[in-house]
Amino acid sequence: MPARVAPWIVALLFACAAGLAFSAATTDSVTVDEPAHITSGYASLVTGDFRLSPDHPPLARWLLALPLLAQTVDWPAEQTEAWRTGDVFTLGREFFEQWNDGEHLIRASRVVAIAFLLGLLAAVAWVSRELHGTSGALLAATIVTFDPSWLAHGHLATIDVPFALAVVLVLAFAHRWLERPSPFRLTLLGTSFAALTLVKLSWPIVVPALLAMATVARWSQGPRSVMRTFAVASGVLAVSSILAIWAAYGFRFSASKPEAAPGVHMIVLRDFGRPAPADQEGAWNTLLHDPRTSSDRAGLAVPLLRGARALHLLPEAYLYGFAYVGKSSGYRAAYLRGEYSSSGFAAYFPWAFATKTPLPTLFLFLGSLILASAKLLRNPKSWTPLATGLGVFAATYFLTLARSGLNLGYRHLLPVTAMMAIAAGGLAPSSFPAPWRRRLSVAVTLALAWLIAGTLISAPNWIGYFNEAAGGWRNGHRFLADSNLDWGQDLLRLRSRLESESSATPVWLAQAGDPPLPAGMRVRWLWGDGSHAPDGAAIAGGLYVVSATDLLGVYRPLARAATWREARMLDRFEQLAAEATARRRVGPPPAPAPAGAPIDEYETLRRLRLVSRLAQREPNERIGTSLFVFRLSDAEVAEWTTP
Repeated sequence: MPARVAPWIVALLFACAAGLAFSAATTDSVTVDEPAHITSGYASLVTGDFRLSPDHPPLARWLLALPLLAQTVDWPAEQTEAWRTGDVFTLGREFFEQWNDGEHLIRASRVVAIAFLLGLLAAVAWVSRELHGTSGALLAATIVTFDPSWLAHGHLATIDVPFALAVVLVLAFAHRWLERPSPFRLTLLGTSFAALTLVKLSWPIVVPALLAMATVARWSQGPRSVMRTFAVASGVLAVSSILAIWAAYGFRFSASKPEAAPGVHMIVLRDFGRPAPADQEGAWNTLLHDPRTSSDRAGLAVPLLRGARALHLLPEAYLYGFAYVGKSSGYRAAYLRGEYSSSGFAAYFPWAFATKTPLPTLFLFLGSLILASAKLLRNPKSWTPLATGLGVFAATYFLTLARSGLNLGYRHLLPVTAMMAIAAGGLAPSSFPAPWRRRLSVAVTLALAWLIAGTLISAPNWIGYFNEAAGGWRNGHRFLADSNLDWGQDLLRLRSRLESESSATPVWLAQAGDPPLPAGMRVRWLWGDGSHAPDGAAIAGGLYVVSATDLLGVYRPLARAATWREARMLDRFEQLAAEATARRRVGPPPAPAPAGAPIDEYETLRRLRLVSRLAQREPNERIGTSLFVFRLSDAEVAEWTTP
């Protein structure tokens, strides 16, 4: 490829990525996790308090929240109970739904998110160029530019893309330092690694890749050189990271400022039956406790965390984050292909990878693996430290995810798909002998055309993308739920749809994750809490909008059809129905309950029973990829909620 053409192609790819991501940023509503990320970042910027959502370090969140400092923002958070208890999810919802216009608030933060995406695109192109030349860089960049999942999450104010970017940069700078060690290159490596530790607590997964790179690069010089390399790199990375972590938290151990009100604490994961903590010490105990044994959780993590906290080795919020992630990964509802689990599925991420990765990307990646294996067999010395780091990281990270109980979505595979795109750059036709070049060029071109066409056809509903082998987005809920297709992104589309609906038609909504509603949208909640408390009126005919995760009953077992086949469940429902009927016979009809009034057990079960029935029928329509719409008459609601 002529050198003068490559910059124009790169510029075109950047423009396409930015344009496509921006189109999704303006049509997707505020998703479930965005308020928590931005609220915690904003809170630490303006108050110096790090108690909100310590499961992630603050660097990427600061950058996402930074544009809010230039806006007029209402922030009465410090007078709320949610602030005292560190409940970032309630605070985030109120911050975006009640105190401010969330759709306006999110725009600038999403511009920062798109900048992260473009940085990742540049990093992938740079690393692929190191391995495969200019043509390989363009091929890898094209794959990322038109990958539905990168476009889906590259416009959201979350930390999945920043984490992938930080990993790629660490491996790239490690390669440069190993290639020709110098103080400047070691400084770049130390800085990038320190940034990685401030983006996500999953950073230890990159360490095996760095050790493997150093081993491959220095083994020819003898064991002493290997040990010296490890010692120098480990020392610099450890010192720079520890200093960066302490600096980010203001060289203060406590997560809250000294003048904080008494009783404030960080968010907790409470065990059933245990009282809410009254202070920070109690909050720690909720995370280190194992409800099955009534003592500390098993393993080395708990004593190590207790020791690190006692010695103040790292800021409290950073240590608390490890404890929070450790407990949340042990008990988390998960859904896979019609089955449910409270501890996750080992096959979850393999299935997510197989159903949500575009088929042409899979074919290109498979071809690159075959080619790399053939080259390695012919010349074992062709395996470079950079290729080693990419391969070891991808394998280590994928296996770690497979063993984790946090089955939260394909977005956690983004660092792996970045490595896939880099590897696929090895199929660039210019690096092949002439007899093969034309055939390979045709094959790669067809694969890219397939990828681009599939991505554009699914625009802008990329969060719910599933490949052709899975049956596309219409069948996605048969395989996965949560952020794979249902993250609250379709509420703006619902608002537009409801503009054509009669104002007299009741609209009942069940949206998993309780993201903030767009301004001006009025619905009745089937269930929820806080500002999304269920409507007190008995359900009747109207429009029922149920998001995929709630329709599947992922977090509400009583919304599953299988639960209602249990005799015990039906007996209880029949008893409550009989009691309600008896009350209606002996007294006057009850007055309609006001909106927001608490609902009794019978009405709660009626709603769950109804949703379990709705899951067995086809919806009247779909909104986006996540919302199922059912139009029901009074008679249908009565029939489907009868024992």
